[in-house]
Amino acid sequence: MRVTEQQIRSEELKGAFLRHLPQRMKILLRRAERQRREGWDVNALYLLETEFARLAEAAGRYGLPEQAAPLQALAESLQPFVPGTTLPDAAANDAIAQALEALQAPMGQAAMLEFAARAEAGLAAPLRTGEADGGSSVGYAQMETPPPGYWRELGIADLELNRPAAAAVITDSAGMPVPAAAAADAAIIAAPESAPAAPPAAAPQVLLLGADAVLHDLALHFEQDGRAVAQVENVERMLVALGGDAPPRLLVVGARALVALPLLAPALRHARVEAGHRIALLAILEHDDLGARLDALRAGADHALPRTLGLHALLAQAEPLLKDEIGDAPYRVLVVDDDAAQAAFAETVLRRAGMLTRTVVEPLATLDELERFLPDLILMDINMPGADGLELTALIREREAFVSTPIVFLSGDPDADRQYAALDAGGDDFIAKPVRPKHLIAAVSNRVRRARAAMQRGPRVINGSEALVDRNVLFDRIARQLAARTGVAPGGGLLLVELSDAPRLRERLGLGGFDRLLQQFAMWVAEQTLPREVLAPFGPSAILLFAPQRDEAALAAFAEDLAARIGQERFEMARAVPLALSAGVCGMGAGADPMALLGACERALETARRQGVNVARHGAQAPGQHALAAQLRSALAEDTLSLAFQPLVPIAGMAAAPRYQALLRLRDVRGSEHAAAALLPEAAAAGLLPALDVWVLKRALAVLAARRKLGTPLILFVSQSFEVFEEVWRDGSLAQALAAAELPASSLVLEYRCEALLGNYPDAARRFADLHQRGLAVALAGVSALTLAQPGFNDLPLDFIKLTPELARDGQARAVVAAGHARGALVIAPRVHDASTAAAFYAAGADLLQGNFVQEAGVQLDYDFVGNPA
Repeated sequence: MRVTEQQIRSEELKGAFLRHLPQRMKILLRRAERQRREGWDVNALYLLETEFARLAEAAGRYGLPEQAAPLQALAESLQPFVPGTTLPDAAANDAIAQALEALQAPMGQAAMLEFAARAEAGLAAPLRTGEADGGSSVGYAQMETPPPGYWRELGIADLELNRPAAAAVITDSAGMPVPAAAAADAAIIAAPESAPAAPPAAAPQVLLLGADAVLHDLALHFEQDGRAVAQVENVERMLVALGGDAPPRLLVVGARALVALPLLAPALRHARVEAGHRIALLAILEHDDLGARLDALRAGADHALPRTLGLHALLAQAEPLLKDEIGDAPYRVLVVDDDAAQAAFAETVLRRAGMLTRTVVEPLATLDELERFLPDLILMDINMPGADGLELTALIREREAFVSTPIVFLSGDPDADRQYAALDAGGDDFIAKPVRPKHLIAAVSNRVRRARAAMQRGPRVINGSEALVDRNVLFDRIARQLAARTGVAPGGGLLLVELSDAPRLRERLGLGGFDRLLQQFAMWVAEQTLPREVLAPFGPSAILLFAPQRDEAALAAFAEDLAARIGQERFEMARAVPLALSAGVCGMGAGADPMALLGACERALETARRQGVNVARHGAQAPGQHALAAQLRSALAEDTLSLAFQPLVPIAGMAAAPRYQALLRLRDVRGSEHAAAALLPEAAAAGLLPALDVWVLKRALAVLAARRKLGTPLILFVSQSFEVFEEVWRDGSLAQALAAAELPASSLVLEYRCEALLGNYPDAARRFADLHQRGLAVALAGVSALTLAQPGFNDLPLDFIKLTPELARDGQARAVVAAGHARGALVIAPRVHDASTAAAFYAAGADLLQGNFVQEAGVQLDYDFVGNPA
């Protein structure tokens, strides 16, 4: 029978699908189970439903009905919630759990590995077109592999499938073979016959044994951190991995698999002692039981911790175990010795051991060199001219950033009292000359290793004010991160977060009460940080977070989560006051030194304040983002911008005409839609604000004219930038267009931001009066209680006042609304997205509501103001 090219392609695609199916299912099932346990996120739900539906379709296409049916059932159980209007309740959660259980049976590890093995065997001798009848044309393999970044849609790193391989024989130090399985707990220890033991093909850094829920969470965090991870359910595969040339760096054994520790112990000892591999073992206990902990430690565990400690505590212990000295930043040692020959000897020995060194032969120059070199350790002589080692140590210890930097004295002074005095002055160790190179290397390495470990663990202690470190210490951490990545783009980022409306809080709580509130706020943030992240106070109302492992995007997502949850928190010092925050974020690539990075973070925070958003990223101004400015320039030239509209609904009574807010939108070349909050910073940086304001005004005039002709007039609110007021109106073309439109009085409302007028109220009052003469109305957005007290504010001729959203939570909305009414202005409550905020503004006496609670922005002007009052 002739084998066609289509048949070959179908078999190859089926084989590729089967080879990737186990890994895809493992990650999807883990994410689904975690969502079901901890609460559903609509975006994750949508991605899961899409992936399960795709897999069901592919399984059906490849003739796998046993797999297609449960996949489709699970996709259908998620589908009703994809529109995002509701999330699964308890009953739906139970149904999803049943669908997950039904799916795991035919999709079990053994079955999937068997499928993969068959697919691999089928591809070992690929078919050739025409082989059956002597043909000669060759069919080439076409693999259906996930594209790069495919799994990152679910927040998980791309991984290779674990492929079967022959089991290796492992012996202990006495040459005796290690048993591969035991009768005890066969479900965990013994692998099924249909699933031959196999080490991961990609040599994972982390190998987890067991099926505990906490192991799934650990695996997810390690994968998101870019580490290769494999999770196995039988000890035989872990034994095979230990006998390989590249064993895992960390083994994690779950509570249900602790019975496997006696089997692991000989293999682990062989890998550590005989083969010389650095392998760490973390045992997770069901309870904090001293006997179980001792058993685990005797079996070779580095740590034995109860799972009740929680994920962050387990990660804090696991991260140092994963540290590989070869891959770490080299140890940095500053050698201080006036004897150039002795300094050269120490420097040569340490450099040969892979350390970075710098020598200072003039003792008084040491203090300046500290700031430049930022050493991990100082190796110092005692007897030196100008300033001896004891005096120099005292000066170094006066500097906050170097209080904990190890200082090791290397001296030939035989006086024991002098040696004790050196340690008493602040030294950490004393080495007598002459010293053997191995002794010097061991002493330095041990001190640096312990200092770095203490640096990583210290900030995780959350006890009163210990949640915060001194800002100089944080800057030292940043400088070390930058120095350790010389020539490579540094990872990590900074987050500057402040409590909104801090002056009001300080006045209400007093200075002492506000300081305690800031400490409680810092501890709340610290409880949610990752290991190695540190916080420091910054200014009167902000804290600064350094995250060496999270980039700008991850920190921005973290800050958005904090902003979403802080309103529900009730801190001891402000139980009756819901809080809000603003944050600025920047990546470590935003500056070459700590101060430059801090400046970038401050600018991002200022952008968040100016735009009225919770979080702003410095990356929005980075060169890579300026493609948006180019698209904006093109859209202005080609007139491809658009407006969306959101109704402003009266809380009581009927409006003279429907009112809408016009909102700028730009759809980029990839189809993504950008709102004004993203466009305005780019427009300002590119000098496009005047053209943008003119375009919005002219388009608004066209909309108003079209509605007037239809006999359905409306009032349109249009945001403008006060900074370019004169440029917008300078040439008179806009005034002519306004006159030609023959609009009813005050049908166009120009809205300006309050913060843009600060210190310039007299000029603003003059310009607003001129707009009134043209028949335009004026609105001022971002008005708070502090705004009312600013000199010149009451002289502004305003028709509308738009409040800050935070007024709904701090109890001052009523006073601000009353002040607005006293001057004859209507008061607008913006960004109303829930019923509680709407109720608060209603009780305060606001006149108009705007936000998604009323209606999301859209292209239609069809809101029913009569049938749907606020």
